[in-house]
Amino acid sequence: MNNNSLWSFLKKYYLPVKFSFLAIFILVPLVALCGQLAPWYVSEIVNLLNAGDISEQTWQNLINTFIFLAVVLVGSNILMMLVIYLMQNKLISPIGIKVRKDLFVGVLGLHKNFWSKNSAGNVYGKIDGSRRTTAAWSSIGDTLVFAGTEFWSLIICLCFIGKIYLPMAIVYMVASILLLVFFHKLSENTKQASKQQENMKNKVFGKTTNMISNYLVLKIFGSLSRELKKLGKDFALVAKTMRKNAWIRNKNYMLVDIVVMLFDVAMIIYAVVLWAKGIINVGNVVYLLTAGRSMSAILSNISGQWMYYRTELFKLQSNLKLLEAEPEFVDALNAKKLKVKAGEIEFKNLTFSYNHKKPAIDDFSLKIKAGEKIGVVGMSGGGKTTLLHVLQRLVNTPQGAVYIDGQDVALVTQESLHNAISFIPQDTTLFHRSLAENMSYGSFKATQKEIENAAEKSYITEFVKDLPQGYKTLVGDKGVKLSGGQRQRVGIARAILKNSKILLLDEATSALDSKSEKFIQSSLQKLIKDKTVIAVAHRLSTLKNMDKIVVMEEGKIIEVGTPKELLDKQGKFAKLWNLQA
Repeated sequence: MNNNSLWSFLKKYYLPVKFSFLAIFILVPLVALCGQLAPWYVSEIVNLLNAGDISEQTWQNLINTFIFLAVVLVGSNILMMLVIYLMQNKLISPIGIKVRKDLFVGVLGLHKNFWSKNSAGNVYGKIDGSRRTTAAWSSIGDTLVFAGTEFWSLIICLCFIGKIYLPMAIVYMVASILLLVFFHKLSENTKQASKQQENMKNKVFGKTTNMISNYLVLKIFGSLSRELKKLGKDFALVAKTMRKNAWIRNKNYMLVDIVVMLFDVAMIIYAVVLWAKGIINVGNVVYLLTAGRSMSAILSNISGQWMYYRTELFKLQSNLKLLEAEPEFVDALNAKKLKVKAGEIEFKNLTFSYNHKKPAIDDFSLKIKAGEKIGVVGMSGGGKTTLLHVLQRLVNTPQGAVYIDGQDVALVTQESLHNAISFIPQDTTLFHRSLAENMSYGSFKATQKEIENAAEKSYITEFVKDLPQGYKTLVGDKGVKLSGGQRQRVGIARAILKNSKILLLDEATSALDSKSEKFIQSSLQKLIKDKTVIAVAHRLSTLKNMDKIVVMEEGKIIEVGTPKELLDKQGKFAKLWNLQA
């Protein structure tokens, strides 16, 4: 994350809570002041006792000083509790939750190009259930607050020392600056070691998630032992990196403590020498001894917190890089909702390429009338599925245009576009939810009666009676408890319940056996009535009732006509038909 993006991040997440942040900014110096006033009042008490005067005025001064000391000690705790409350409840928790939400929403908003370069396991490893982002942010927030308190304590302490003996304050200040610079340089190798550890952990987490997602492949190919052996090496490397990181971190902390203790001893000797020369009194010595220990602790804490901050900041940066990932395309400015009344579709001079070399769709133009049924056929890689993705804006189309009822799909909201289209893909993916929830995913308000009606039309009733809890049965991750054909019937039921004017079919019956396909084809014929349909299929017999057939090759239309016209023509469609016959 560069400075510009970090500044953008701060503006985005801090501006809404600027008043809480301002309150903390004001309170932190007050907390530091109270912390340094306590030893100052203690030194005043020592001076009063050392004077040997037990007059009434002395007793009154002692009582007043004790009262001030009590107020300072209680006030310091109250102010610190207020700072912690504001930090945790007004800044850290709200910002952490918003960051977590934006990470998840941002990743889901990314399109095909992003996911072609990033595995789901690796992305999930970075987010790690969004937990580490919030934890890192919380740690950094706490660190910054306490570091800010320590910084102000250092300044105030130097002011009090300067009041006692200015040269000593100057010595303290110069020494403190030199030590902080040294500690900053020392933190660099800690940061690099933590960065290496975090990258390695994300990589291994991504691999393990990917293996879990593909556990069936491991079983089928008998590769579990081989994969576990490779994973074992990765885990060993992670453990080695963690040990190295721990050693560097602990070594640096130990070095900091040694340097700070030597500095503390030197300052104590300096204070005693000043007392011996009569430059300062006993009360001043008491304060300087207390302040010296305090400053040593402050320097040690600042250095430790700075090293911790830099390691935690990397974790946050690693996660927040996902927030910087730009979607391939966004809704146009002032985009309107798509209104579909008839369902007419027009592709006009459409060109699209995945790799900017060979176009997947090449100057494609086609007008589909409302209610017309179009079958799209051709060899694999001809651009058939891409055509459906372009229509749904699942990919960007810089050249040409697509219209639905005269509305450019690039100028309407993507959500309204997707809501207006029913899509049955080649392989229907299900959530680990009940069968009824999966069926009604495109129509969340569907009643149980409507769900059962859709189940009957899609022939789900044939197997639902065998499920342990009927429609309430959880279907497993990606619908693993159902067969491929059963999942595809759920996909068809979704389209029946969604009941959109436009229906897209991408090899919708490919996963069905011959018996099931016969029933589903009958169901689909009822479903496509009064709808505009684009059906992609390799099995040409499923398209015999289409109004038109479009034959595609290398992203272009090479033939178009009714099934009979194309068979009589004895062209590409006829050759494909004869091959399957």
